[in-house]
Amino acid sequence: MLISGGGIAGLTAAKLLSAQGHQVTLIDKAPAFSKAGFLLSLKSFGVRIMDELGLTGNLLRESSPSEYATFLEANDQVIQHISYEKMSRNTERSVLISRGGLHHVLFEDIKDTVPVRFQTTIHRLVRHEEATLVTLSDGSELMADLVIVAEGLRSPTRERYFEGCKLEDFSTLYMGGKLKYAHGYTVGSFKIYMDVHKMLSIYPIGPDEIAIQCYIHHQGELPAAGLNATELLERSFQEYSQDVQDLLHRFAANGLMFVDKMGMVSAPNLVSGPLVLLGDVGYCPTALSGMGASMSIYGAKALAHFVGQTPGDLPLACNNYNTLMQPIIEKFQGNAKRNAAAFIPASTGQLDQFVRSFRAASDAELQKIMTDPILLTEEQLRFQIS
Repeated sequence: MLISGGGIAGLTAAKLLSAQGHQVTLIDKAPAFSKAGFLLSLKSFGVRIMDELGLTGNLLRESSPSEYATFLEANDQVIQHISYEKMSRNTERSVLISRGGLHHVLFEDIKDTVPVRFQTTIHRLVRHEEATLVTLSDGSELMADLVIVAEGLRSPTRERYFEGCKLEDFSTLYMGGKLKYAHGYTVGSFKIYMDVHKMLSIYPIGPDEIAIQCYIHHQGELPAAGLNATELLERSFQEYSQDVQDLLHRFAANGLMFVDKMGMVSAPNLVSGPLVLLGDVGYCPTALSGMGASMSIYGAKALAHFVGQTPGDLPLACNNYNTLMQPIIEKFQGNAKRNAAAFIPASTGQLDQFVRSFRAASDAELQKIMTDPILLTEEQLRFQIS
C-alpha cells in the first residue's frame, strides 16, 4: 500500500494498516517533518482513538493546559465564561495541542516500522488489474494494491484522478501561531473575541508563550493576503484595547505565524478505482468545525477497520469506508458553516442577536451548543453502516 501525504490522517493510517500486516510505504513532499504548527483542539472520538492506539501519554506530554474559555465582545464585555471540565462531562476531555505536536506523536510511533520517503510525490499512476503502477517524482516506480491519498486541502492527485470534487472557498483567512513572550495572562484561561467578520483567540499556553488564532472574512486570493498578513492583522483589531493591540504587534513582529485561506472539500465519492481519499483532501471541514484532526484520525481508523474486515476485497473495503464517511462529513461540514455564521457574523445585527442568546444560555444549553455537535452515534463509533 502507498500513502501519499504524511499528515495526521496519513500517519494514523500507516500505523493501523502496518499493524494489520500490510506493507506500507509513506511519501511526503516535505524535506523533513517539524514540530511547528498552529494550535488545535483534539476532541471527542479523536481523543478516544488516540487512547486506543496507546498514545495518550505521549499526547498529553505534548499538550497545553486548557481550563477556561471566556467569550468577549470587542469592548471586553464578557459574553460567556465556560469551564472545559464542565463541558466535557458527556465526552472525552479535549486536548489542546499544536498540529506539529500531534503530528510528532504519530510520526515518532511509526518511524521505525513504516518507510517514509521525503521530498517525494506521485508523478503518474497506471492502473492494472491487480495493482497500480505508481511512478514517483524521483523517477522510481512501485506497485501498490491500494493508493491512499492524504495530501491535504490542495491535492494535485485529487485534481487529476477524482471527478466531481469541489474546493469551496470559505471566504475566511486564518492567521495563527505562537509568540515567545513573558506575558501576564493566566495560563490555560483563554480569551475569544467575537466581532463582525472576524474572531480573535488568545491562548496563554505557558508562562512565557502565547498562541494566537484569528479568523478574518476575506475574499481575496491567498498569495496577496499572505504578503499583507501583518498589516491586515493589526488593522482588523486597531479599535481593540491597547493590551490586545500591543500583543498583536508583538506577534506580527516576533511570532511564528501561519497564514492560510480556509477551504472546504466536497467529494461525492472518496473512492476512484484503486485510489481512496483520506483526511482533509477528501472532506476538509475547515478549522471552524473544530473537528478536522479528529475526523482525520477517525477516517484512518474507519478505512483500516474495513480493510481488516475484507483484506481480500479492497474495493469493497473502500466503498464501505465511503458509505460510512459521507453522512459524517455532511454533519461536520454543516457544523462548520453554522459556526461561521454564528461566531463570525456578517453584520452587527447578527452579532447582537447571537451575543444576546449566547449570554443568556443556561449550562444545559451551552452543553448542547459546545458538546452535542462533536459527537458521533454509537453505530458510527463501531463503524456500522446503516
